[in-house]
Amino acid sequence: MVRLDPMSLDPEPTVDREALESVFADHLSEAAVRAAALLSGGWSLALPDESAHLDLPVFADAADAGNWMAANTEALVSCARGARESRNHLTVCRIAESLEVHLRGTGRSSELVELLRSASASARDLEDTAWEARTRNLLGLSLLETGELAGADREFETALALADTDEDDRGRATALEGRGIVAQRDRRDDEALALFERVRPLKEALKWTHGIAVLDLLAGRSLLNSGRFEHAMERLDAAMAVFDATGEDAVPDEVNAAKVRSERGRALIAARRFVDAREELYEAREGFEKHDQVSPSARVCELLAGLGQLNREDGWRRHLVEAERLYERIGDTAAVERVRRHL
Repeated sequence: MVRLDPMSLDPEPTVDREALESVFADHLSEAAVRAAALLSGGWSLALPDESAHLDLPVFADAADAGNWMAANTEALVSCARGARESRNHLTVCRIAESLEVHLRGTGRSSELVELLRSASASARDLEDTAWEARTRNLLGLSLLETGELAGADREFETALALADTDEDDRGRATALEGRGIVAQRDRRDDEALALFERVRPLKEALKWTHGIAVLDLLAGRSLLNSGRFEHAMERLDAAMAVFDATGEDAVPDEVNAAKVRSERGRALIAARRFVDAREELYEAREGFEKHDQVSPSARVCELLAGLGQLNREDGWRRHLVEAERLYERIGDTAAVERVRRHL
């Protein structure tokens, strides 16, 4: 007989925690990239890895992808933080880009800003100027949501310089468009329109159908702000032809279609076509609610309140009450105070 010393026995097989976390992060990031491809018709640097040997979810449509993204948001954010700590910089960038399309507009702008700052730092550590331009452009868009116009403009300016160095026309187009949105938010609509016109030939040369539609939406908004209603409706109708998938090579984009409907509602209110305006705005709100776009939904409620007041409807205040509730949900205190003043 051989006497065994219990202290000499191997314990249970050691689990390489870091390796497991890396596999988990790869799985989640790859699924997120595929979900984001369905949620947005825009350009992404992160492309699906068709050679990935992972048991990945199969999404039936954009709604299915959105539900998966909502259910896995916390895990994705945690994976991005872990990947940053372990210097897995590309995973940080891939997760941040994929989550951006879901988080922007859902009331988690501050969290998204933090995630994109981390991704921008990872891109710098990688010395990958294309990824740095991409993450800075996305960061600029997120800062717009928090009202930080100067900070957003700085990010777009830096992204533009990086894109110029790389001769990256997609990066240039996104950065110039971002600066146009800054001007638009700052009520400098003539400047915004001039910037959008600089973007158009870049997107046309790239045959970027969805990107041109986004540009038409933005230009339509500034034309409305300038009182040029007929020209605005032309641009908005062109955008809608793409977003609702009636245009050539179009992919349905329900969130941007809702944005177009919201702008058309504004135009119809100005034209005193109140019945048509109400129909557009209700459809816009339905589209935003379907995709949990809280802030845009609240803004539509404000438009409905204004429409009701113009049309001398008794229940117009209920729309403001709903807008107040939505703004409170996402912690937008400035918007809450604005709505309360109107109430």
